[in-house]
Amino acid sequence: MSESRDPNPLVKRVDALMKRQQEESQRAVEEVPLLTEIVAHESDAQVPAAARGEETLAADIERVLVVRLVPELNKQIAGLRAELEKELRRSVREAVEHALAARKAKPDKS
Repeated sequence: MSESRDPNPLVKRVDALMKRQQEESQRAVEEVPLLTEIVAHESDAQVPAAARGEETLAADIERVLVVRLVPELNKQIAGLRAELEKELRRSVREAVEHALAARKAKPDKS
């Protein structure tokens, strides 16, 4: 069998098939991730999404509570202001009455 002869077409096909199989198995080994890579990748992808979901939920809850509570707060503040104003007027009235009563009790010696 001289080297000048064309190799057998069957041998060429077998060689090509083996080479292709080796390349595919090498590519498969390179493409298959390790379990630790998969777990780390999934946890990295899920944590920020969950955190964003929690932040969004917290912002929505805060907004709804503020919208609902501010009018109630304003109502309570108005009620307290009215009570304080009423108490202030009463205190001023009593102080003026006390001052007038004291003045009547001790007239000036002019």
